[in-house]
Amino acid sequence: MSTTIRIGGVPEHFNLPWQLAAEKDVFSSANINFTWTVYAGGTGAMTKALSNGELDVAILLTEGYISAVNQGLKAKIAKVYIDSPLVWGIYTGVDSGLDQLSASVKYKYAISRFGSGSHLMAMIHAGKLGRTLSQDDFVVVNSLHGAMESLKLKETGVFYWEKFMTRPYIKSGSARLIGEFSAPWSSFLIVVSEQFLERSAEVLKKTLQIMNAECITFKQDNSSAIYLSKRFDMSLVEARKWLQDTQWNYDYKLRKVGAENARDALAGIAMCDKELNLNKLGAPWISII
Repeated sequence: MSTTIRIGGVPEHFNLPWQLAAEKDVFSSANINFTWTVYAGGTGAMTKALSNGELDVAILLTEGYISAVNQGLKAKIAKVYIDSPLVWGIYTGVDSGLDQLSASVKYKYAISRFGSGSHLMAMIHAGKLGRTLSQDDFVVVNSLHGAMESLKLKETGVFYWEKFMTRPYIKSGSARLIGEFSAPWSSFLIVVSEQFLERSAEVLKKTLQIMNAECITFKQDNSSAIYLSKRFDMSLVEARKWLQDTQWNYDYKLRKVGAENARDALAGIAMCDKELNLNKLGAPWISII
């Protein structure tokens, strides 16, 4: 008898190994009924789905997960997914007149939703620039496409999103890149609801083992750049560069310094308790080092 596991992630190139695994039906031989759901709304939408029992497992931004746990999300880290930090592009409209971010210039921020990476990274970066943001500084646009429309209409002036996913919009002249920002921690985590972990831990561990092998193959396979190029409007040169720079995680260890960096950055913008105990966030097989 098979066990169903419902997994969600953003429609981005980081998650192509999951999409390919679903298409190849690599889980059925292990008696796992695997369902993959795309969440264009990002981390905020997935944390809500986990809380509502609509998802068992989600691929979440590290900072989004820590913020959500601090606010009561009942979920554990099953595994680090991407070790390398995420490079966020900072975008504005083509006619905005804005060329760089400044604490002295007021502008609205487009975000996919509150609690999402686009929201949290905007707040973290603003804090580093000496600017304090309130809820009124943000406009919820739901998705990358919504953000581009918002910038075009000048409803907002700034938007943070993963750099490679926004390249088609830059190439077409829909928006301008005015900066970049990277945070010193691993970018994505595989997070499991506590309810699913309690009843189906062995199924989850088997799923993680299968995906470890899939990610290793994806990283090493020369044809992966072709898949990326076709599905995400990237040139082969861009796809190969992205593959070279992106590091998937293959062990079951959580680097405490990175998690502390994320927690402390969130605490600095009042989005997390400085005393949040990171040692309690991992599934039983996670080693915090």
